[in-house]
Amino acid sequence: MSKKIAWIISFFTPLTIAHPFTECINGMADFYACNSIDLLHRIHLEDMGTGNGSGNDIWGWTDPLDGKEYALMGLSTGTAFVDISIPTAPVYLGHLSTATGNSSWRDIKTYNNHAYIVSEASGHGMQIFDLTQLRNVPNPPVDFTATANYTEFGNAHNIVINEDSGFAYAVGANCSGGLHMMDLTDPVAPTNEGCFSADGYTHDAQCVMYVGPDVSYVGQEICFNSNENTLTIVDVSDKSIPRQISRTPYTDSRYTHQGWLTEDQRYYLMNDELDEQNFGHNTKTYIWDLADLETPQIVGSYIGPEASIDHNLYIRGNFAYLSNYTSGLSVVEISDIGNGNLTEVANFDTYPSNNNNVFNGAWSNYPYFASGNVIVSDISGGLFILDPLLCPTTTPATDLVAQASGDNSISLTWTDSLEAGESYNVYRSEGGCAADNFIQIADQISDEQFTDLTASGLVDIGYKVSKVNAEGVCESARSTCSEAQTTGVCTAAPAFNGISSVVDNAMNTCSLTVNWSAASSYCGSPVAYNVYRSTDEAFEPGPTNLVATEITDLVWTDYTVLHEQNYHYLVKSIDVNNAQEDNNSLKMSNQAYGNLTNGVWSVGAETGDSGLGQATRHLGWELITDQVFNGERSYWSQNENNACNQLTSDPLDLTEGQASVLSFNTLYDIESRYDGGLVEISVADGPWLMPDITPTYPDTFRNTSDQCGYTENTPAFSGSNGTWQQHTMDLSAYNGQDVRIRFSYSTDGSVNNPGWYLDDVAMTHVQVPGFCETLGDVIYIDGFD
Repeated sequence: MSKKIAWIISFFTPLTIAHPFTECINGMADFYACNSIDLLHRIHLEDMGTGNGSGNDIWGWTDPLDGKEYALMGLSTGTAFVDISIPTAPVYLGHLSTATGNSSWRDIKTYNNHAYIVSEASGHGMQIFDLTQLRNVPNPPVDFTATANYTEFGNAHNIVINEDSGFAYAVGANCSGGLHMMDLTDPVAPTNEGCFSADGYTHDAQCVMYVGPDVSYVGQEICFNSNENTLTIVDVSDKSIPRQISRTPYTDSRYTHQGWLTEDQRYYLMNDELDEQNFGHNTKTYIWDLADLETPQIVGSYIGPEASIDHNLYIRGNFAYLSNYTSGLSVVEISDIGNGNLTEVANFDTYPSNNNNVFNGAWSNYPYFASGNVIVSDISGGLFILDPLLCPTTTPATDLVAQASGDNSISLTWTDSLEAGESYNVYRSEGGCAADNFIQIADQISDEQFTDLTASGLVDIGYKVSKVNAEGVCESARSTCSEAQTTGVCTAAPAFNGISSVVDNAMNTCSLTVNWSAASSYCGSPVAYNVYRSTDEAFEPGPTNLVATEITDLVWTDYTVLHEQNYHYLVKSIDVNNAQEDNNSLKMSNQAYGNLTNGVWSVGAETGDSGLGQATRHLGWELITDQVFNGERSYWSQNENNACNQLTSDPLDLTEGQASVLSFNTLYDIESRYDGGLVEISVADGPWLMPDITPTYPDTFRNTSDQCGYTENTPAFSGSNGTWQQHTMDLSAYNGQDVRIRFSYSTDGSVNNPGWYLDDVAMTHVQVPGFCETLGDVIYIDGFD
């Protein structure tokens, strides 16, 4: 029997499994919310380093010999090195252990084929790692050793490198937490060249050879420092006497965290790490105008679509790449930053649990690879390799005018201009602008004019125009619509909303019934309908998948379907007189089953499992491959603090007069008595109950500090059992009733053990769809076979 049920998931965190390439389609890449960013691959924390701890900073290195790209990801236990030159099949090369103790804070930068690594761990200093040894790692993964260690400071929060000057700056170290300056002329033997401590602690900085608009400082080496409650700008050209240019506080500052310059060095985007929590607004990025370095001014802010806290951001070209903790990576176009206008053009939510203003999710990102790929480090989710499709926002054409120009001819003119290689697309809507059924009728138009020689006569026709870039991958927004009506033959297709449902008839004979609402003809003609079908959702309608033609009813039943096979349908209307078919592309699908019967219901976490509800933004328990009892995937509770992660089934109809039994396989490693997992049922949508399980729960909750609020001594899976074990629950008392199952994982505010794993959840004596038989050849009423 197939696994069949819709699992509704509402959860709180991410972690384990190597997740393969997944395209962003309709706002989702598997269970990750996305927009214009594909997931190339994901490596979980358990597959890097020592297999535990948390993630933090990330940076990249491109080998100048062969252009190979590498990810360098900070972990609480050290640094992971990953070859991402084939981004859909990355290779984890190995791990460099921390110099002293573990720490949640580690930072990495590169210069001259070496990585420089600092940490908040006491006495850590700066590790130096020769990256060229990544070219030939015989049997990865390996345990690397540092090439050298710089010990003139102990712990540091961050490392900043100006690759144009060859100087590095440790911040949050000694020197009152300010800029500890190092000359990297000898990459494995840096020398201490000075200190800037006049403004105290610096959390992060960017140091550049200045080429910006303030002519007084062009050619100087300038550091832009995030100093807890100010933007502090320092001239470090002379390391022996660095000079503070300005120190600028700002309204509503809570913790000035980090920022980055636009490439012309005119503007600076900055994030404040605590303002979202303190003021309750959505993610806020500050826009500074640096026309005068002595008096920088905040000229605006960008408020993101989510409540998440902002962390690290970087700028490349006209795009800013924002790592916003729980909402993941946000890519914002900044081409109109001078007017304070920033627009999100792409996003990928590495932390699908929620978008709350808490400290979990995306820590940082690196957007500077020649490939255009972006790597993101997630605190609990590991390494994400992402592929953004970024198109700049361009102003659409204006003054579009449509005018009749003879039988079946309408001429268009508009106002715009093209750069080299750009062109226009033209779109048409039969029935006028309000019908809004636009299809593309022309491309590669090189002037601001076009004549449509195939326009239907006697019908309002709407038009829009867009611009396409030279590479043919980015299209502007379409212009406002202009419409006209001309003379000539009426050749318009009917107005039709498309298919409305596909219904499983649940009979012994397999059948699916396709329904739709009536179309209307613009030309006053009779209307008929064509039905297309495929097992491939991406199919294009054509003769090879046309299964019924010239249907005159609003319903059609398909008796040729196979049991449990998913079929996709598309219905098109056709004008009987002019033979024009409408252009709707709406598809719906379903599967054919027999009558309900007494059987076994089961569900797992397998790819393609029809019982998994994966359409919502925040799903809950994660689907993993690292801990599996059977098949390829299992359910994992995730393991953050203050979590109430609940995996809930749809109602299940228990067969009357039968003794139903729930069974599931589990293993777990959960903080004993403070965190726990338990199984509940709800009968006829009543309160949640806890029938006994066999074997019994191994432990109980110690108190009521867990997030779900279970009372002290509530039985629970808690402690550790590293071997898969089956448990059962007797549901015979509820025969003939609808029940729902809920697996709840609840944690308190401290200590994270790996969590709870489930696989092969099943229930006997449930009303499940039975088997249906497929008829032989069917002759349809119209004679179409």
